This record gives sequence, structure tokens and C-alpha cells, in this order.
Amino acid sequence: MLRALRAYKAATRDDETMTPKVKNFSDDGLKAFAVYYAGLDPKPLGILKPLSPDEWAEKCDRCHGVNGNSVRPEVPALAAQRVDYLDEAIKAYRSGVRTSPEMAAMSSILTDDDIAGLAAHYARQKGRPVVFIPVPEK
Repeated sequence: MLRALRAYKAATRDDETMTPKVKNFSDDGLKAFAVYYAGLDPKPLGILKPLSPDEWAEKCDRCHGVNGNSVRPEVPALAAQRVDYLDEAIKAYRSGVRTSPEMAAMSSILTDDDIAGLAAHYARQKGRPVVFIPVPEK
């Protein structure tokens, strides 16, 4: 920090906020400033804790239905699918091999562990049969 403060003062490191603030500090003042800030505890970065498979599943259930039992013909059911199939499918969306704007957005932030947890979660769910009956247009 002291090296950076000295560089701001000498204008060899330029910053519109820092350069004017330190230009009138003495070297002892810069040292005191550096010692003060070095002694502070760092603030947490506000990084959220990773979500559990159940917490991720709550997000997936918004489109794929309660416990992965979709009631929409355009959205596949996840419940009772094989773990390996779900794992490969989610990774394919994440990598772009499978395309879907919604799934690309959702899967892009998932880690391999998140995907494994989701696959295991949905593989354990009981699938419910759904029959879709097309209604003829008038």
C-alpha cells in the first residue's frame, strides 16, 4: 500500500481520486496511512454461499414443475430421469452443445458439483404421468 501511495504522490501511478488526495501528504503521513489501513480487518466480499441441490431445484421447478414434474408440453419433465442423462444434458446446455436461451442462462453458473447434485435430486423424484391432448384448431 505504501508503494502505491508513493506512486500516486509522484504521479507515476495516476488515479483521479487518489492522486489529488495524497499529493500534500508527507512520507511519514503516507506511512501512517498505510499502517492504519493494513491493520484493518478486510470486509467480506459479499460472495453468496453456494446453493444446495434443493435450493437450485427450487429455481428449476419454476419452469420444470414441482419436483421436476412438468405440466407444460414444451418443457421436459426432470423427475425420475437417469442421473447420467440429467448430468450430461445440463452440461450440454452449459457448454452450448444443446441450445436454449433459458437453459444457457441457468446452467452457465452451475459448477460440476451443482450439476451432480441437481441430477441426483431429480433422479430421486417420483415421476407423475401426464397426458397432453392436442385440441384441434377451429
